[in-house]
Amino acid sequence: MSEGIDKKSDYKKIFKTMEQNIRNFAEQIDAPLPEPRTVESFDGPSYWAEVTQVCDKLSFEANKLSLCWLSPPVPASRELLQMAACLELACVALLASYHNLPTDAGASIRDLFRERLDKVFAACLGFIKTLANTLGKKFPSNTHPILQNFGDVSNSCDLVKNMPRSNRLLVAERLNDELGLLKDALSELEEVNNEDFMDDFDEEAEQYTEKDSQLLNPSKGLIKTSIVLIKKTVTSIKKCDEDSNATSLQQFDQILKIYSKMSSVVDDLALTLYPPIDWPECKKTNETLKNYLEDCLSKVSDFHFMTSEDAVKWRDFVGKAILHNFSEIQRVFISNGLAEMKIK
Repeated sequence: MSEGIDKKSDYKKIFKTMEQNIRNFAEQIDAPLPEPRTVESFDGPSYWAEVTQVCDKLSFEANKLSLCWLSPPVPASRELLQMAACLELACVALLASYHNLPTDAGASIRDLFRERLDKVFAACLGFIKTLANTLGKKFPSNTHPILQNFGDVSNSCDLVKNMPRSNRLLVAERLNDELGLLKDALSELEEVNNEDFMDDFDEEAEQYTEKDSQLLNPSKGLIKTSIVLIKKTVTSIKKCDEDSNATSLQQFDQILKIYSKMSSVVDDLALTLYPPIDWPECKKTNETLKNYLEDCLSKVSDFHFMTSEDAVKWRDFVGKAILHNFSEIQRVFISNGLAEMKIK
């Protein structure tokens, strides 16, 4: 590259134009479409194969630019302009892919795609800025800043490539994350009874009384019921294999809303079960979880994936488990004079 001021200004102009173009693409993510696509005529496998190709193309073009910066001399401004155009075209193609995702495919998957597309464009902007800021500078081997920026672009493209391929699969994945949180809450609670755990504290550490132990198991049983409810819901969602019906796909969004408070309600109960147990507060949080589980089960029961024989069976099982555990909890409170038996 020539060291003349005019030559450097040509490069800077290219980078400035690239940066502005990427910003323009980012602003078009939420642009309204004249003719939105629908899932009725949507070819999912072909669509996601095309998305993968576009992501690979974008990573490839970013890699080409990176190699030029790592192996001086940098290309002539005309060559750089051509490579810049290829990178921008890949960004345009990815933007088009997002807009080609059916608008009725489900809010969750569209929101996730949008979020990850934002990250791609942000990574591209960082990449371009580093190209501009390191123009004409030398760096020791494997320390050039562009390496990190290329990694950001490549990783953001991989996030798009590895997205769940439908609203159904995405919701199942998120419910699995919720399931992990519930299992963690139960596991931490069960650790309290572990002798090794207690050895980590001094002799004055609070421990369960015999009275507390009466309440602990049925309360943990109610938490375990919440775990079963989420787990069985995920299993039924995966089995239904319904990715071409707009109504069904949008129902999955409702499931996330229904279960959105599950981990916080379970955590509230779990916190009251650490020694010494606050019985009035524990009574309150058990009632809250019981009511919440019944409400979730009632709402989910109306969805399309709950019509199978297996789903009907586990729905009945979970319903009975809620009643059984809460009845045991009530029995403990009644026997300790903290609740009254209700006769219907």
